[in-house]
Amino acid sequence: MSALTSINLGRKCVRGKNDGNDRLSSLPDALLHHVMSFLPMAEVVRTSILSARWRNLWASTPFIHIDRQELLNEIEWTEEDTEDMHESFVDHLLLLRDGTVSLDEARILISRDDRGKSSAWIRYAIKHNARLLHVYGAHRRVQLDGIAMCPSQYLKRIRLESVYLVHGFFTPLNYNFPMLEHLELERCVIACAKAEISSRSLKVLHMTHCFHIYSLLICATNLTHISIIDPWCNSDPVVTRDLASLVTASIALSGCHIHNSVEKIVDHRLLDGLSHATKLELHAPSPELAFERGLQTCLTLSNLTSLVLGDWCMAADLYPLFYILHRSPNLKELCFKLKMEQCRICKKAESASLPARNTLPVRGYPCIERIKIYCSKDDPRVGTLVQALLPIFIPDGKISIDDR
Repeated sequence: MSALTSINLGRKCVRGKNDGNDRLSSLPDALLHHVMSFLPMAEVVRTSILSARWRNLWASTPFIHIDRQELLNEIEWTEEDTEDMHESFVDHLLLLRDGTVSLDEARILISRDDRGKSSAWIRYAIKHNARLLHVYGAHRRVQLDGIAMCPSQYLKRIRLESVYLVHGFFTPLNYNFPMLEHLELERCVIACAKAEISSRSLKVLHMTHCFHIYSLLICATNLTHISIIDPWCNSDPVVTRDLASLVTASIALSGCHIHNSVEKIVDHRLLDGLSHATKLELHAPSPELAFERGLQTCLTLSNLTSLVLGDWCMAADLYPLFYILHRSPNLKELCFKLKMEQCRICKKAESASLPARNTLPVRGYPCIERIKIYCSKDDPRVGTLVQALLPIFIPDGKISIDDR
């Protein structure tokens, strides 16, 4: 009996009708591994007692899932045994696993008690050629630095949730993973001074509800898709630059979240690197001075054919709307998603000191073919919006309003 199965794995059992014909065991290893990937890791190991066919099958699975809570739900441990037994289980799991089998996927949940081992577990996954690495913390006090991120020629996708990213984390991401294409950061804290995402292999970047203690520069030249949703910021900006391969971009701001605690309007440069995009979504309450100021330093959006805008474009008699339209000569599809939201901080700043707004030109606007407006039934701004757009709307074009 292996060291893993000698650990108490509980008394759960499955009873069923036995007709003497084990069809499941006759399936190929790859298919059985796929079935096992839906099980908790303790259950995966427990399959070794089924028969000789299954004895070592768990050891060659192309995945590892490390989750303390999932393990506690499966195994009958006392609270006092939790920390030591969990580490013992994971250490034996990695030791007895067939190291010649590359990992397609590694999912690692880090709790407060796992912090001493987490870097070693992550390094194990990367060194065994993991293609997908998913690390999520039970709380944001879990720190991750560059020490855990050893070089790999195989890692293609990284997903991090609720992790505190400290000094040195982004350097290996930019230089040690030449196959990395997809990076997702959700509810992470960016605590690296002068942080930069500049990987030449990166194609997709998603950042959702991240808190930025320091500034962040995004300048990955081969990036094709970027989304930044509801960032929380201190006084340092989030900047995009030199995104020459960009196809689609989506930026959503939740008013006060993008501005610091002393209600100062931070001059973010979120729009600087988006000039090559063909599809662009910009969502924010009205007004949103971070967007409006960003447009003044953004180059002409010459590739843009599809544009989706939120309430922020309706401020100042539609000044932001026509400013961005004038910068988008090839625009064909225009969509509005209006929620009647306002940014209190920007509203106060706008009243105190109006931003510089130059007179808009009369000509030079795109010929729009399709306009779609999503709004509430009682939004009084829609009629004014439609009338303002008619001069730049082609006669045989299509305009629709969804006021559900």
